[in-house]
Amino acid sequence: MSNVVVSLSGGKDSTYALYLALKEGLNVKNLMFIKVGGKAHMENVKVLKLISQSVGIPLVVSKKSPTDIRKTLQKLHAGTLVSGVMTTSEHIDYYKEIIDPINVKLYSPLFGKNPTTSLYEMLQLGFKMLIIEINTNFGAPKEWLGKELDANILTEIKKLEADKKINPIGEWGEYHTIVLDCPIYGQRINVVKSKVVWKGTKGYVAVKEAELQPKN
Repeated sequence: MSNVVVSLSGGKDSTYALYLALKEGLNVKNLMFIKVGGKAHMENVKVLKLISQSVGIPLVVSKKSPTDIRKTLQKLHAGTLVSGVMTTSEHIDYYKEIIDPINVKLYSPLFGKNPTTSLYEMLQLGFKMLIIEINTNFGAPKEWLGKELDANILTEIKKLEADKKINPIGEWGEYHTIVLDCPIYGQRINVVKSKVVWKGTKGYVAVKEAELQPKN
């Protein structure tokens, strides 16, 4: 029996892909966090554990080498891997190079969608997206860090996109988010204590303490 595994960082794109996969009736058996990418996601794995609890799907953590990811997927008897890639075909290639040799299919429900439309859809659905990492070198304003991605920030994103200053979904590392609430969560995540760390042009939020709370 092959299982569906969702590659999840806890950010908006992968959480939206998980939401769509569940909405389409896919039998998602596991969430998989790959230890790769932005500092904020690596630092905030504890928040991912709360997401796993909130959606009621077990989380596994995999090292970043292709061999390790393959081993993890084989252990989970994965037949399909769901990814949140939206605009970057290089990221699709990255996944396919890893999973093609072990005959796991890739499903990217967001790929080819309009990024600003998708952000608008997420806001309409009630996604609470906390901006936990930015790189000002790539065009994201310093002031975004630690704020919730709301309609005002979406307006700023559209302007930066029009001026060719940013990938609106942040797929090149302009900014990263963590989803504190959305329709598939049984409980919302409340950040109790956090710390902002800056290193050059990069800043991130390290969540020191967080908890699950009933939805209002």
